[in-house]
Amino acid sequence: MNLSLRKADFLLFFIFAAAALISAVSFPRPAAGKRMVRIISYGEEYGTYPLETDAEIEIAREGHRNVVIIRDGIVHMDYSNCKNQICVHTGEISDKGETIVCLPNYVIVEIIGTGEGGDEDGSVDAIVK
Repeated sequence: MNLSLRKADFLLFFIFAAAALISAVSFPRPAAGKRMVRIISYGEEYGTYPLETDAEIEIAREGHRNVVIIRDGIVHMDYSNCKNQICVHTGEISDKGETIVCLPNYVIVEIIGTGEGGDEDGSVDAIVK
């Protein structure tokens, strides 16, 4: 069995390597999407806010009141008039897919991504063995 490489084999290898390099560099990656804060109250979207912009959002419906704070790319439930205060004690969220839920007041606060592509922020969704 003779496995000697000829000049044509080296030339073919370099042509394929150059084509792979050119295609990897020339195709632009999709722009990373912005992370947004979506607030849902009583099953309806209350509002969507950019995570990069500081804001204080008050959600007041049917006697229930919640205050959500967005500051420095981090979101937390600052106030709720619910009895158990689990939503307030949930803490801060900042990554896509994280949520704060206030069941007694029917409020959901979640971080979402926008833009093209699959996982816009490059975070790991799952690890499979």
